[in-house]
Amino acid sequence: MKNLNVLIANLYKNLKIKYKLIVFISILLVVCLSFIIIGFQYAFNSYDEQIYRQSSQVLIMSSNRIEDELKNIEEVTYKILTDDVIQRSLTRSKEDLSKYEKYQIEQEIWEKLTSYIGSEKYIQSIHLFDHNGKEFRAGGVSSVVLYDQKELIMNKAEDENGSNIWMSLEDANTSIFSARQIKSYDNLSLEKLGTLIVEVKLNDIVKELPREWEGEGFIAISKGEDIFFAEDTSLMNLNKLQLKTKSKQGYQIQSVYGRSFFVTHSKSPYANWTYWNVLPFGTMFAKVTMIKFMVIFLFLTISISAILLIIRFSKRITNPIENLVSAMKFVQKGDFQVAESFTPSQYHDEVGILHRNFFIMIEQINDLIKENYEKQLLIKDTEFKALQSQINPHFLYNTLESINWLAKVNQQQQISKMVESLGYLLRNAISIKNDVIKVREEIEMVEHYVTIQKFRFEERMVFSLLIDEKVKDCVIPKLILQPLVENAIHYALEMMIEPCEIKVSAFKQGDYLHLLVEDNGPGMDEQHLKQVRNGEMKTRGNGIGLSNIDSRIKFVFGQEYGLQLSSELTKGTKVLIVIPYQMRWDHV
Repeated sequence: MKNLNVLIANLYKNLKIKYKLIVFISILLVVCLSFIIIGFQYAFNSYDEQIYRQSSQVLIMSSNRIEDELKNIEEVTYKILTDDVIQRSLTRSKEDLSKYEKYQIEQEIWEKLTSYIGSEKYIQSIHLFDHNGKEFRAGGVSSVVLYDQKELIMNKAEDENGSNIWMSLEDANTSIFSARQIKSYDNLSLEKLGTLIVEVKLNDIVKELPREWEGEGFIAISKGEDIFFAEDTSLMNLNKLQLKTKSKQGYQIQSVYGRSFFVTHSKSPYANWTYWNVLPFGTMFAKVTMIKFMVIFLFLTISISAILLIIRFSKRITNPIENLVSAMKFVQKGDFQVAESFTPSQYHDEVGILHRNFFIMIEQINDLIKENYEKQLLIKDTEFKALQSQINPHFLYNTLESINWLAKVNQQQQISKMVESLGYLLRNAISIKNDVIKVREEIEMVEHYVTIQKFRFEERMVFSLLIDEKVKDCVIPKLILQPLVENAIHYALEMMIEPCEIKVSAFKQGDYLHLLVEDNGPGMDEQHLKQVRNGEMKTRGNGIGLSNIDSRIKFVFGQEYGLQLSSELTKGTKVLIVIPYQMRWDHV
């Protein structure tokens, strides 16, 4: 532990002055923030307990509201079964009546049920079944499940012997059903007259309950451990939340898929139901969480502002020295243009004098480097011109024009075309105005050269061009393709009896321009190929060699560019030129 403290102390001593100030103030701010967070956490915990109690009270009020509405509907059912018209009509329906009398009874019962349907807005429909099972109905569309489980409801109502019973049916999650057995009160005979079933829109009752927190969450009602109603019906058949409890009232916190829910419950003696209120923590404590984050955000903002002020203050002290140290590091890396990017100190103290003298020295060194660089460029350009002079022989172009004229006069079209192509080649070779030309111009020179050679080799020479439209306007050094085609003729076509295929391609690949000349001539074995690559193979004739082209490209673009030669015995030879893809000349 002691060694660790010593290590930390040494690290702090070796820090720059401005970083020492930042570390000290940061530690002070962290301590203050810790005390603030502890105080807020204590206050918010007290607030949370109040929220828990308030949520339970709201749930009790909601359950009372639901039960009040259900009791009102229960009173309506009692009025129906004791209604004189209903009693009389159901009693008469047991007699042997004519069709017209039966129709009158149906109308009387329907009118009465219709009058009751509007007494409570939460009644969906009223169903009255006489002793023969004949239905009298009033109200809206009923749940289909009611008819599927009609016998079960009637049996439950019969067991209650005239008392009201509340039932929930599977697949009818938004409704609840009130059932009563109707008995005759005439002379207290208590004769069974039928069964009354009322469908209640429980979901509408719950929707109109006051909500303390807007947003997510739902109310559920269970009987025992069976949940028969939930606002969020997607949770009815899922056991994500364990809504089980033995206490009469309370709350619990449950976690589902990493998300916390606050669950309050309250048991009611009415129908032996338990009411549940399920709320996500995010809904309940949104404001509290917002306040927490706001306080932390404000404190962090103040802390960052304080640190920035400290940095600005420390820069006034340490900047002149750090500026000089940074300039020295650039000079160590060979960057002598540092004087252009660093401003010397404007102060006239010792540090200011040191600054100015240092930058004056760097400027003088940089001037010497520029002067030496310009001399090297001049030498390089001279060497390039010397290489280029090898491919600029001077021919008598006017003499060729005379020969062309004489061939046309004598109608020697082949000689005329050869002379025209040769004249074009010589004119471009003699011209020294432009060291670079476009790809389309270089291809045109190749085509004129091939025109001359086709008259010589005729069907033995199969020539093809594959030039991408995107690269036709790219600029390249002059006379780098024609010599390659000439080599293909000398070392492939002339060595073969059968036809020889020579193909010239130009295409873009990434940021590079690829120029490819390939043939299907005799090729070379590995030994000869190695000698050609190393410049050890003696060439035939006095033309432009591969080394000349490769040297020119490397002089212009750098050592990473140039020729790539590949060949296989009996399979031909490929010469690939790789240079930068560019539409204008950027090189000296």
